[in-house]
Amino acid sequence: MAPWTRTTTQRYGVVKWNFVSQGEKQLSLEIGDMVHIQEACDGWYRGYLARNKSLKGVFPSSFVHLKEVTIEKRGDEEIVTSAEMPLVKEVTTTLREWGTIWKQLFVSNKQARVKQVQRLMWELMEWRSQLLSGTLPSDEFKELKQKVTSKIDYGNKILELDLVVRDEDGNILDPEQANVISLFRAHEEATTKINERIKEEQSNIQTDHSGISARIQSSPTHSLYVFVRNFVCRIGEDSELFMSLYDPIKQTIIRYQ
Repeated sequence: MAPWTRTTTQRYGVVKWNFVSQGEKQLSLEIGDMVHIQEACDGWYRGYLARNKSLKGVFPSSFVHLKEVTIEKRGDEEIVTSAEMPLVKEVTTTLREWGTIWKQLFVSNKQARVKQVQRLMWELMEWRSQLLSGTLPSDEFKELKQKVTSKIDYGNKILELDLVVRDEDGNILDPEQANVISLFRAHEEATTKINERIKEEQSNIQTDHSGISARIQSSPTHSLYVFVRNFVCRIGEDSELFMSLYDPIKQTIIRYQ
């Protein structure tokens, strides 16, 4: 048997088929898992799962789709990340998150919602393939980007996940770079667009889905990011800073610190 050799370019991959280990030295894999590859030998890789570095072992190389990566060194540690464009990364992360929820819905026998989420995932996967092809003209790429981000925001809304706040070009806003007012306005605009999309979807959804969509539409959510830079008071005086969230419907403070 050939010796194990340390990998130099094949460092990162995504599992494309489930693999059940046949011994203690083998590593079980599930579709969608990300693996860091350390060594290779005769059609096998040795490495660990990105989500849990303690899970190490060997696995067939044919079960892994290799990805381009960028490597950043921080002291003796190497930080390995995918070299894909940010939008593709977001779609990949979204599909993994939705996939977990889709399994839970299937186990709970919520067939109507299962089909709805499955349709959204198929559309995202198709558009992800188009983004990865790299053959789209700039105008078509811009249009596809808007469709993808709109679909992600719509799916997150109906699944009651956090809403991603974006700029006019569909890029995720960095809360460290954007001020509170711009974040709030972007969140408000995104909520309005999603509610309009839900109205359009209602015409194509079966009767048993209409109650779900109406309930989602009638209860929009907003997030408010507050960052206190300084608090001025006179030296020697006792002072306290209070912040609270007020529920206008129940007419009561729901949280304060």
